Amino acid sequence: MSEQKMTFLVKATRRDSHGSEATCKQATITLDTDLAGRPDAFNPAELLLAALAACMIKGIERVSPMLKFSLRSVNVQISGVRQDAAAR
Repeated sequence: MSEQKMTFLVKATRRDSHGSEATCKQATITLDTDLAGRPDAFNPAELLLAALAACMIKGIERVSPMLKFSLRSVNVQISGVRQDAAAR
């Protein structure tokens, strides 16, 4: 019996020295790829943490109906620490 595989496609494009953009399906997200940083976009580390939080919430969404459990909200907070200094 073969298991069906899920496939994903995300495309990222550098727009200029201040940022990039990633697209998937009909969604677009601005990425902070500026060496100076920018407050209006996720940097790569923040995007990784957001993806982890989204996976946790989606897992909760999948299990809740099986447990006959209803939710009003779910909050996930993840912090990260970078051990080495970013190269500039």
